[in-house]
Amino acid sequence: MRTFRFFILGAAFILSGCSLAPAWQQPALPIPQRFSLSQNRLVDAPAAVQDVGWRRFFVDEQARALIDEALRNNRDLRMAALKVQEARAQYRVTDADRYPQLNAQGSGGWSGKLKSDADSVREYKAGLDLSVDFDLFGRLKNMSEAGRQRYFASEEARRAVHILLVANVARSYFSQRLAAAQLELARQTLRNDRQSYAFVEKQLLTGSANVLALAQARGVIDNARSEVARREGELAQANNALQLLLGSYGKLPDDRPAGEGDIRSVTLPPSLSSHILLQRPDIMEAERTLMAANADIGAARAAFFPSITLTSGLSAAGSDLSNLFSAAGGAWNFIPRLTLPIFNGGRNRANLELAEIRQRQAVVGYEQKIQNAFREVADALALRQSLADRTLDQQRYLASLQVTLQRARALYRHGAVSYIEVLDARRALFATRQALLDLNYARQANEITLFTALGGGWVE
Repeated sequence: MRTFRFFILGAAFILSGCSLAPAWQQPALPIPQRFSLSQNRLVDAPAAVQDVGWRRFFVDEQARALIDEALRNNRDLRMAALKVQEARAQYRVTDADRYPQLNAQGSGGWSGKLKSDADSVREYKAGLDLSVDFDLFGRLKNMSEAGRQRYFASEEARRAVHILLVANVARSYFSQRLAAAQLELARQTLRNDRQSYAFVEKQLLTGSANVLALAQARGVIDNARSEVARREGELAQANNALQLLLGSYGKLPDDRPAGEGDIRSVTLPPSLSSHILLQRPDIMEAERTLMAANADIGAARAAFFPSITLTSGLSAAGSDLSNLFSAAGGAWNFIPRLTLPIFNGGRNRANLELAEIRQRQAVVGYEQKIQNAFREVADALALRQSLADRTLDQQRYLASLQVTLQRARALYRHGAVSYIEVLDARRALFATRQALLDLNYARQANEITLFTALGGGWVE
């Protein structure tokens, strides 16, 4: 009999290593193998951009300080960290069911008859209960694995929030500096317009200009004031957006003009496979979620098969507490239990179908994230050269407009052209300067997008 029991226990432990979860197979990438701008031209891409920390990428010291402050105070990042702790605790709760459960218990009581002079009877009980669930077909193992993969997914989600926060703070900072530069340009234009008005007013007194030119100069000043007010509002909104990301309402960055050397351009070696996207934390999160869904299928399949639970214990009972644990008052029990599901209204079948549907949803979600990541990188690469070409063209146009304005002023002084020609040249010059500021910000934002889309920004 003892040999038979050992045989049953040994077989149960061997079967406990079984798993009915589908074999893990990473879905094929639903995107091209390499990034390209055209059919015959491969685009350079960073081979190790994930290893480039944001402290190396952002040269501007003020941007670094703001990002560091946001990483300490931002509530979204704190919430992501708490979700990691939640997932870890949930995994530990689920995993605990795989191990033997040992509990101690004790009780004491008194009893007697109401209409009797007999003494009351005292009785004490104590014992240990051991319960073991032989996970023959891996139900508990797969439930634990699903919890573990969801814990890993939450950690990847925290990394994704970290990278997104770094990118958003940087964009918000450069947007704030763009608003400050646009405001300074508008104020400078207003000062120039006032000087021009004073010049036209003097010409009117000497008879060299007419009232129409003076009215036009006054209208330009009013328009410049409106532009200053608009830019002041945009700067206030940019400051508020930046403070929200920082998680604190301390000192804001100064209103110095935006520069061109505030970030490093993403270094692009000769060629890169799109497999680099698999290192992005949001895609790794989707992959972990898919692994958890696979494990859920294994747990649902195991519910169709028998389960064996072993319950045993030691107990003692008696009226004398000092002799409670003597051999005479002790007892033991050994209770194996076999449970075989026969009919449960289709619950197990429905649970399996639900697990399979969720697994297919996880596959679709994984593929969607990869396609979105590929589009982000492809868009950033496509914009890169376009922004560089547009900036160069605008700089050339600005130089020609400066010459045009000088000539228009000279001709107006000699009475060769009307004041409207000067106004047109100044409007074009102002609009081009604004466009150059916008292009500089767009270039910075695009480099940040490319850097984060390729998985950079995690390492400090």
